[in-house]
Amino acid sequence: MFQVGDLIRYDDHVNDIPGLVVAVVKESCGFVSHLDVQWFDWEPGTLATEDEEALVLVSSVSEGK
Repeated sequence: MFQVGDLIRYDDHVNDIPGLVVAVVKESCGFVSHLDVQWFDWEPGTLATEDEEALVLVSSVSEGK
Protein backbone atom coordinates (compact mmCIF):
# COMPACT_ATOMS: atom_id res chain seq x y z
CA MET A 1 0.00 0.00 0.00
CA PHE A 2 2.69 2.51 0.98
CA GLN A 3 6.04 3.03 -0.69
CA VAL A 4 9.32 4.70 0.20
CA GLY A 5 8.98 8.47 -0.07
CA ASP A 6 5.28 8.64 0.87
CA LEU A 7 4.20 11.25 3.40
CA ILE A 8 1.97 9.72 6.07
CA ARG A 9 0.33 10.44 9.43
CA TYR A 10 -1.61 8.48 12.04
CA ASP A 11 -5.20 7.63 11.11
CA ASP A 12 -6.61 8.61 14.51
CA HIS A 13 -5.24 12.20 14.36
CA VAL A 14 -3.50 11.84 17.73
CA ASN A 15 -0.42 13.31 16.10
CA ASP A 16 -0.95 15.52 13.06
CA ILE A 17 2.79 15.86 12.44
CA PRO A 18 3.55 13.88 9.28
CA GLY A 19 6.31 11.41 8.67
CA LEU A 20 8.24 10.08 5.71
CA VAL A 21 8.27 6.37 4.85
CA VAL A 22 11.95 5.45 4.53
CA ALA A 23 11.58 1.66 4.27
CA VAL A 24 8.88 -0.95 3.65
CA VAL A 25 9.98 -4.10 5.49
CA LYS A 26 8.46 -7.33 4.19
CA GLU A 27 8.20 -10.80 5.69
CA SER A 28 9.67 -13.80 3.86
CA CYS A 29 6.22 -14.54 2.35
CA GLY A 30 6.05 -11.05 0.81
CA PHE A 31 3.53 -9.44 3.17
CA VAL A 32 4.45 -6.09 4.71
CA SER A 33 5.81 -6.58 8.22
CA HIS A 34 6.12 -2.88 9.08
CA LEU A 35 7.17 0.52 7.81
CA ASP A 36 10.21 2.43 8.98
CA VAL A 37 9.12 6.05 9.38
CA GLN A 38 11.06 9.24 10.03
CA TRP A 39 8.60 11.44 11.92
CA PHE A 40 9.30 15.12 11.32
CA ASP A 41 9.20 15.96 15.02
CA TRP A 42 11.89 13.33 15.80
CA GLU A 43 15.64 13.72 15.54
CA PRO A 44 16.93 12.95 12.03
CA GLY A 45 17.89 9.28 11.75
CA THR A 46 15.60 8.22 14.61
CA LEU A 47 13.18 5.85 12.92
CA ALA A 48 9.89 4.41 14.16
CA THR A 49 8.59 0.94 13.35
CA GLU A 50 4.96 1.45 12.35
CA ASP A 51 2.02 -0.75 11.40
CA GLU A 52 0.66 0.40 8.04
CA GLU A 53 -2.90 -0.30 9.23
CA ALA A 54 -2.64 2.67 11.64
CA LEU A 55 -1.47 5.15 9.00
CA VAL A 56 -3.06 7.22 6.25
CA LEU A 57 -1.47 8.70 3.17
CA VAL A 58 -0.98 12.46 3.08
CA SER A 59 0.96 12.60 -0.18
CA SER A 60 2.30 9.87 -2.42
CA VAL A 61 5.69 9.95 -4.06
CA SER A 62 4.02 8.55 -7.20
CA GLU A 63 1.33 11.24 -7.52
CA GLY A 64 1.47 12.98 -10.86
CA LYS A 65 3.42 10.21 -12.58
